[in-house]
Amino acid sequence: MTVESSHISRRRFLHSLGLAVPAIAGLPLASMGSAVRGPVTLAPDLRFISKELPLRRRHEWARVQPNPDRLRPATAAGYHRITLHHAGMDVIRSTSESAVVSCLDGVLGGHLQRRFGDVGYHFLIDYAGRVWEGRSLAYWGAHVSGHNEHNVGIVLLGNFERQRASRAQIQSMQKLVGLVRDHYNIQPGAIYGHIDLGRTLCPGRYLYPQVQRLNQMA
Repeated sequence: MTVESSHISRRRFLHSLGLAVPAIAGLPLASMGSAVRGPVTLAPDLRFISKELPLRRRHEWARVQPNPDRLRPATAAGYHRITLHHAGMDVIRSTSESAVVSCLDGVLGGHLQRRFGDVGYHFLIDYAGRVWEGRSLAYWGAHVSGHNEHNVGIVLLGNFERQRASRAQIQSMQKLVGLVRDHYNIQPGAIYGHIDLGRTLCPGRYLYPQVQRLNQMA
């Protein structure tokens, strides 16, 4: 796919979520979190991923810091499962980094408006197959109601009820899940689609079979 086959602006993405552009009370997005860009000091060592996959760290794309007061610290017991999602709104085939950052900004802004302490997913994968760090693994995610503890959340950008994931996305998803599974010693059968844990179509009819295959690859 060539660069920018379907650019989605930050404004359009937020409106597709049914949200006002963070001018909720005339406030810019930066006022909804703490401070502007800077390294996330609470992030754990992710070299087990970055040695194998290109990884964009959170501070490279996010304009606001997370709010630790609204986050639940992960326990020493670590992670026992992985859940896969799709963003689920517009069809997204953008591959330019600027377009992707706009989409990520929309996801983060939507979650902040719902008073999350940060984006709900730990990792996000774009149509080009790039992996972006979301919420620090130092905290439980906010991606499956009632099942967030010990659960790594990974979302693929796109709507896989209406489109198919790119080959690059699938390859990165497989690689990332394998790395996380090995690092945390996650057992076979503990990789889920959101649909397995809640009343939803997520991660979409075109992606869910790929998620099911991940358990067979364990």
